[in-house]
Amino acid sequence: MSLTGIPLLALATAATIAAACATAYGWHRTPRARLLLRPTAVLLTELLVLLTVGLAVNRHEQFYTSWHDLLDTGATATTGHDDRPGQLDRWLAHQATGPDTPITFDWRPTGWQNWRLGTPPTVVVPAGYLRHPGWRYPAVLVVGDDDRWNPTEDQDAAHAASSAGPAVLVFTRPAATVDPGVLAGTVPLSLTRDLRVTSHTWALVATTRRQALANAIVHTAPDRYPALALVDDTTTRTAALAGLPAGEALAVTAPAAGPATGDPVRLAAGPDRGLPAALRWACQQTPAPLAAPAPLIPPPQRTRHPHHHPPAIPPSTAGAHVTRQRPH
Repeated sequence: MSLTGIPLLALATAATIAAACATAYGWHRTPRARLLLRPTAVLLTELLVLLTVGLAVNRHEQFYTSWHDLLDTGATATTGHDDRPGQLDRWLAHQATGPDTPITFDWRPTGWQNWRLGTPPTVVVPAGYLRHPGWRYPAVLVVGDDDRWNPTEDQDAAHAASSAGPAVLVFTRPAATVDPGVLAGTVPLSLTRDLRVTSHTWALVATTRRQALANAIVHTAPDRYPALALVDDTTTRTAALAGLPAGEALAVTAPAAGPATGDPVRLAAGPDRGLPAALRWACQQTPAPLAAPAPLIPPPQRTRHPHHHPPAIPPSTAGAHVTRQRPH
């Protein structure tokens, strides 16, 4: 039964009328128990009146549009049509163990069940996020597989990537039938409301077995994802990524990767050459957090001009040494 629907409002109204009639009918019929029943009946009737009025006001003003919005006290987007950024900042302040500690949580914005993701996205907010309420942070979206990385590996990779630069990390495990537009537009739009992130110059990380999806995401939103890192998968090659948008920076961890546009950077092999190396490189491709106001809600898509993007963070000495492959 919908929270803003007529049936629930009608049921509450009927219950209120029934309680009022029952109170009036039994007011003088229970002399022995009236000291207990009368106050109880009056309080129950008043409670139902307030409930009915509250449902009517909520239906008109749309404060809570679903039961999920009303009952979920966790990391969910606020209700209504408020587009202000950082709607989860206050909630994050109660979850943080310290102002300089990364915060990890399951992100459940309104409507995420329709995104065709296997699980709610896991978001890692960088250390210092709460200390700089005026900053806007870039983001790195990770497109993973259920049988490729588990939550523990996500956490370890996020910790390893933290030295490459502050960025909000979003780990997703989309179904095979996911619409690329969800990851290119819907997910970022929701994130720009819930957290203080920029609307452009993010980075995308995916396994090479999801390269077709990654390719579609990059082509759908080239301004948002000018950098793409592929984590090696020996069953596939990167040839399917031929024809990336001009100026797209591409890195591949597989030492035997096939040809791709722009001669992709080969990340150095090592014990953490997979997801941690890809995340470090992706964070290095994003700009530093912006202290000045930035466009937060994405404008309509326009033709991409690579030279308009902010400069990248210099590569960390702890990570792979790569060069930006974008024309200036």
